[in-house]
Amino acid sequence: MINRAPVALPQSFWLHLVLPRAVILLALVTISSTVRVPVGFLYVLLVADILFFIRQFLRFQANADNHLQSMGGMTLIWAGYLVTLVAGFASISLWWGAFLFSSQPETPELFTDQMDRLHAAEYELSLSDDLLSLTFNGTITFGLTKRATELIAENPQLVGVRLTSNGGHIYEARGFANLIREHGLNTMVRGDCSSACTLVFVAGAHRSMTPDARLGFHSYALEFGSTLPNLDLEKEQNKDRDFFRGQGINEAFLIQMFDEPNTELWYPSREEALKAGLLTQ
Repeated sequence: MINRAPVALPQSFWLHLVLPRAVILLALVTISSTVRVPVGFLYVLLVADILFFIRQFLRFQANADNHLQSMGGMTLIWAGYLVTLVAGFASISLWWGAFLFSSQPETPELFTDQMDRLHAAEYELSLSDDLLSLTFNGTITFGLTKRATELIAENPQLVGVRLTSNGGHIYEARGFANLIREHGLNTMVRGDCSSACTLVFVAGAHRSMTPDARLGFHSYALEFGSTLPNLDLEKEQNKDRDFFRGQGINEAFLIQMFDEPNTELWYPSREEALKAGLLTQ
């Protein structure tokens, strides 16, 4: 066993007690609040710290004994005991905090964030390869207007929107439609564009369809239940009928567009769509 030469008590106070413990306490502050360390590894670190803390105190005590034998005073020895006591309580508190921090579950996803993520999974809204059009596929649902607003603001070069959708929430469709009309974007249907999607389509400055595309219309219905207070389906239909009228759709079509029961879809032919003014080219 190697015997260590005695160290002057002031030097031992700083080197054996204060500085090492200060470094350890700073590390404990980090792992008790910001860095999540696995609990198993924390136990290993805790045992190592306990052993090191004992070693710190024993080395200081050995130098304190030498100090007393040399007729030194008690002031610095009592200061060392006080530092040891305070550091011990601080270490216990910080180790307790580190175990609590590492044991708690990850921050749960906020309900609003979860719903936004789930709704976003129901559709795809992306830029075309030429960066001139937005391509929308899927269900018209919550968050669509917000996402479309962001993309349009980020891409002022956009000239059109390509649609493939079986519909969805009429209020989001209205928001998307108003956005398209405000920016003078063109609309094109690829595949089916039914129900609420037709409101988005008719908002286009110029409107077109691919050869195999279809527009599907039906009367309005509630998604849940048969009635809701203060909600008049006929009033809602007339509101959107006025939007179609403002986009140049003829009166004969406006009378017929909501005649189909909400359980069925009416697909006007291309000739009927041209005659009605749904298609501009």
